[in-house]
Amino acid sequence: VFPAQGEVTSFVFNRASWWQKAQNWVADVRDGRNRWSQNAIERIKELKLEKGTIGISGLAGLVRAPEGIIPYTSVKAIQEAFPQAKLVNATEMMQEARAVKSAEEVSFLERSAAIVEKAIEAMVQTANPGVCEKELYATVLHAMLSNGGELPTLFFLSAGPGLTNSSFVPTDYIIQKGDQIVNEIEAKYGGYAAQAVSPMVVGKPDAAYQAMVNVSRACFDAVLAAMKPGATFATLFDTYTRTVEGADKGKYSWSHPMMHARGLGDDGPALMGDKDLERFSKIELKTGMTFILKPQVRPTQGKGRASIGDTVTVTETGARRLGKRELKLIVKTV
Repeated sequence: VFPAQGEVTSFVFNRASWWQKAQNWVADVRDGRNRWSQNAIERIKELKLEKGTIGISGLAGLVRAPEGIIPYTSVKAIQEAFPQAKLVNATEMMQEARAVKSAEEVSFLERSAAIVEKAIEAMVQTANPGVCEKELYATVLHAMLSNGGELPTLFFLSAGPGLTNSSFVPTDYIIQKGDQIVNEIEAKYGGYAAQAVSPMVVGKPDAAYQAMVNVSRACFDAVLAAMKPGATFATLFDTYTRTVEGADKGKYSWSHPMMHARGLGDDGPALMGDKDLERFSKIELKTGMTFILKPQVRPTQGKGRASIGDTVTVTETGARRLGKRELKLIVKTV
């Protein structure tokens, strides 16, 4: 509960005393026990704001949850408790505040990016013919945790011939020579999650796949160079489409997603689909905005898709990568 003035109150499921010791950002931490609407009601009464304006973040309009994530019963209970209050959707306001990361937040994301690269090293070392996909997944996850990462985290990884998409869960598939390993690897540090897309081939890469990864890298470089404070999302998307469609005499086309914000969770803004472009096209970049930039490339004729990417942050002079590894298709000789 964030009053317009005064201290913030944070409700956790339980073990509030542990959370009070674990951090120093919020002093008033209380056990919530899944009574979220009642918790809010009690605190609003303490603040004597029964007739005020109550903004609810997550009510509607999140990038991945346009209909919101707040239970109807919770909203109904608050409405009934405060019939003279005005309830409004505070999602956009909170998203705008979260979009710009402080220097401390960026440092957490840099630490997360370093853990991601340890995970990629583990992937390269373990991915051999005869290794089960689940074993590879477990090895990479172990590298995350042993280097300071946290659970839960978003982590997709799949292996197979001519693969273009990663699965939500690992399978019993046994890696074979020539397989492509497609992934989205995040690692959390202090709740902050950087992400990398690091495609890999076990053996000799397919020439068409290698070419698409190269074009994705060219798009990455072009968009990164354009990510200066004041640049709009529409400008970045134009740079992306111009670069991909100009490669190899129009042999390739763009595909979503191009980029989306990274931080504590479902942060915006994002370019994951056409509706996002309509919604965010006029938004200007600001120093501190941080994204996973991962341009998708597909052939104009036929099937296939490739992407490579890294977490990037906007500085006063332009954008920079948080990762340190060489950004290229990983080819493991076996």
